[in-house]
Amino acid sequence: MNLLKLSLITLGCASLIGCENPDNMEAGIENDTQIRDYSSTFIPLPTKSLYPKNNPYNETKERLGELLYWDPILSGDQNVSCASCHHPDFGWADGRALSIGSDGIGLGPARYGFEVTPIHTPTIMNVTFTGVTNNETTDNFVSGGYFWDLRANTLEKQALGPIKNPVEMLGYNISEQEILAEIVIRLQAIPEYVELFELAFAVNDAINSENIAKAMATFERKIISPNTRFDSFLSGEQTALSQQEIIGLNKFIDGGCARCHMGPMLSDNLLHDGEAIIGDKVVRTPSLRNISYTAPYMHDGSRARLIDAIADYEDRDDIDVSIGDGDFNDIEAFLKTLNTDKFYQGKPDAVPSGLTVGGNIY
Repeated sequence: MNLLKLSLITLGCASLIGCENPDNMEAGIENDTQIRDYSSTFIPLPTKSLYPKNNPYNETKERLGELLYWDPILSGDQNVSCASCHHPDFGWADGRALSIGSDGIGLGPARYGFEVTPIHTPTIMNVTFTGVTNNETTDNFVSGGYFWDLRANTLEKQALGPIKNPVEMLGYNISEQEILAEIVIRLQAIPEYVELFELAFAVNDAINSENIAKAMATFERKIISPNTRFDSFLSGEQTALSQQEIIGLNKFIDGGCARCHMGPMLSDNLLHDGEAIIGDKVVRTPSLRNISYTAPYMHDGSRARLIDAIADYEDRDDIDVSIGDGDFNDIEAFLKTLNTDKFYQGKPDAVPSGLTVGGNIY
């Protein structure tokens, strides 16, 4: 395919999380229908999950991780599971601006309770690729930073974070220092879990916090959303995108969005000034993959619609944005080419603890 070489982008970032833009431009971007060479900015998402060498894949481990993911036995009061806030019905998020955790009842926007998280819950889709870049050698890939502030450097470390958080899963009837030991005791009392752990890790007495984290991370790495129309387009299928979607893609680049939303995940997974969480903390660039399934948007969930999140970068005090009113629909059209409904959405019928699958979500 003969493609024009991608022009050097000198505009600053006007991404969906915000980066500095040192240049001034008039609002509005030219409608450019030309297909370019996008290979220096984007590559297709891998079609197979990536597993680190210190936690290799096996089927039993994945199955064990899925059961643990849905089993409220991992929460302090045995009423909340990972699926309470990361549910397949909501694109493996929860459809809420801010999640309700350890005392919550119900699912998604209908969930109610008093323990509210201070920040929007992101989807777990494609977490296996978090931190992957255009130049990453996927055979040696370990992982990128996790949580909005990147405080966990592996998915295994991230998996234990909510369990020790009183707002999310811990509650207030057991301490952070005691919960993991208590969970180990609970799991050791269930013969099915004892057998699954020993099969998954090929050792006796396999139930410990490290293996709990490894099993859950193995399951979460299963949930990917490759083979979108944009991936087909990047692979050479020029007709995969409409003219408006190509215009939106070019505006996404020319407006500076791709300075932060780049690579196979459309995210550099870095922190950028301009999006405060609490005090002096800032948030990472979120992935834009399967974005239509994960509303609302922004780190605080303050934008209900995708087009509202895009429009938020038209007039900002901290950045000089080139995106104008006439660009919003085109960029939104492009971003929707990142969607696919072909991602894993399974739910177990039961969990070994005998507790309600998912916790108090129904």
